Amino acid sequence: MPTCLASPSGLLRTSARPHSLHARKCLPCTARKVAGCRRIGRAALSTAAAGLPAKHEDERKHTLTVLHKTTALLPRILPNSRPGPDGVSLHESLQFWEGVLGQVYEDLSSLTPEQKEKGRVRVAVYGADELSNASDLVTALLEDPFVTDAQKKLLRSRWETQPEGSRFVKLQYGTSPAEGGDIVRIQSSWLQQLGVPIELSEYKPSSTSDTAKALFTADVPIILVNPTSTPIPSILPVSADPPLPVTRAHTILAIASPSPAHPNTVAQASHAKSLATQNDLRVVFVDPTRALNGLEQLGYGPATPTAVQRYQDDFTGSNVSSITHAVKGILSNAGATTAGLPEPSRVLAVHTQTGRALIKDALTTCRAILQHTTLEADAVMTGTSTLRSQMEEAKAKAHLNVFGTPGKDGDEIAKAVGHAKKSVKVTMDSLQWYKLFWRVDDIREVVTAAVDRAWCRDLERKLVFHAGRLSALQGTFKDSAAALCRAFPPASPYHSPVLHNTLERLVTAPAYALGPTALTAPLHARQRQLGFPTARLHAAAQRAVLTMGGSLLGGFGVAWAGWASELGLAGGLIDVGMGVETATGVGMLGAVVGVRWAVSRWERAKKRWWKDWDRVGEGLERDLKTALTRTMDEHVVLVSETACSGLEGIVDKRKAEVQELKEEVQSLEAEVNGRSHDS
Repeated sequence: MPTCLASPSGLLRTSARPHSLHARKCLPCTARKVAGCRRIGRAALSTAAAGLPAKHEDERKHTLTVLHKTTALLPRILPNSRPGPDGVSLHESLQFWEGVLGQVYEDLSSLTPEQKEKGRVRVAVYGADELSNASDLVTALLEDPFVTDAQKKLLRSRWETQPEGSRFVKLQYGTSPAEGGDIVRIQSSWLQQLGVPIELSEYKPSSTSDTAKALFTADVPIILVNPTSTPIPSILPVSADPPLPVTRAHTILAIASPSPAHPNTVAQASHAKSLATQNDLRVVFVDPTRALNGLEQLGYGPATPTAVQRYQDDFTGSNVSSITHAVKGILSNAGATTAGLPEPSRVLAVHTQTGRALIKDALTTCRAILQHTTLEADAVMTGTSTLRSQMEEAKAKAHLNVFGTPGKDGDEIAKAVGHAKKSVKVTMDSLQWYKLFWRVDDIREVVTAAVDRAWCRDLERKLVFHAGRLSALQGTFKDSAAALCRAFPPASPYHSPVLHNTLERLVTAPAYALGPTALTAPLHARQRQLGFPTARLHAAAQRAVLTMGGSLLGGFGVAWAGWASELGLAGGLIDVGMGVETATGVGMLGAVVGVRWAVSRWERAKKRWWKDWDRVGEGLERDLKTALTRTMDEHVVLVSETACSGLEGIVDKRKAEVQELKEEVQSLEAEVNGRSHDS
């Protein structure tokens, strides 16, 4: 499926609608070209019938084929919005290039006999500003030294014959006025010496789209610049306002200079060429005013040898003839000077060369826009990377700020658990075995109260404090994410209403708010886990009391039975089979053994409780660090992480589309360049 980057709303706009809608947007632009290019075959037949050489015919067909592919590609890259100060530039608009390439199609396919006879090579002269004196250059080129006064007046008053407000005047060779009066016909040897019919158009400084289109579609555009009023770097390597064809081949850049042959002038020419994107940009330095002075030497009075010499010196010193040589070189490259070709065929050869140059320029514009899109994507990635680095830094600092740096006694968690253990140990040590008889029913309450008093109270207050700081940090990252997303105007492909809506839903969700107890939940959960070991300790105390009580009663019972047997108490019914001393010893030994066994069981129960304490403390450290990590991921940086992921997804999609289009542009460039080199 083709990739379409352009949309009517702005430069390389990505829509959230299905891709088929993009195809329908691009369809009206390409359908006209497809319908027109279907007539190529019929036009080719008429050309072959006219006797056009096979080489020129192949070049024309190939140029039309590449033209068709290029016109189909342009709507997928160039923005379809109307050019304007606040919008896309004219040179990068789809409307402009459709008009330029449409003229190429008309030049190469409109081959009826009448149109062939009217076909001319278009030479356009444009002054970058009023001080460029483009009018003097045109006069210097076209005025012959020995022409009649009537012809001189006709040439020099050419603008007076044009309608008021006209921005251009066209000049052709002829001996009779043109029908309609929109073309000035003059008898100029310059219009005849190039071997093809020439139409020279002179344009006043203007930034209108019609002037720009005329300059780009000219076979030989001549741009005259006065570096004093228009610095060269302002139009090279690209001229945006007004758009000038300095990026296309076969353009002549004429720089007004009072000393065209001076060595410093030659150095300036090298500097101008270094700024240009086209290696074959022809840069010449001319002095039109000096050329006019030379012509006036012969225009008034007799043609004396002195006047002729002054004319030759001034005209040669003005270097205006370099423009003529440059124009001849351009026409020679097109094969327009080949002997034996009829004039219409030569004109068509020049139009074919111009068509290839304009296709290259259009593809260069596409490549520049794709490069701009890549740079824009890289800028977005830079923004997301910066925000991500801030998030990672905040995560790392959060652990250090909340739990501190691990030292000799561990971090804040280990210190809090150790301090609580010392406080609880005082209570546990006070629970001696001999106190169990009157405190056995209070063991659970006593231990639980001691744990409640000592269980990480300082740590809990610190966690509540840091939860407030994390809440403020959460707001900071939310604002940073919102600022990053709002940085793109509505026409930008990175302005995603879907992403904006997702961020708003996250912010307004009840679970998003970060409360003061966000980090303290593991403290209470782990404290509750000590309830079972405490209950087990309470049961162990009860068993110890019962064991000690039973042992003491049993021992006293055996001793009493020995005395009862010795004294004959109970009517001689009690007989333990041992003496009084033995029975007393056995009873006391049994009591001591029972008590000792119960005490050891009690001490083991307390040790078991401390082991449970240690396990709970270790788990508390894991739980608190996990809770902090989860809080950072699911609350503090949630919005910024979602914004970065959404923008990075758009960037990945855009880069894939751009790469696909770059490959198509590269393929077309190789196709048109290959034919250019072959020709």
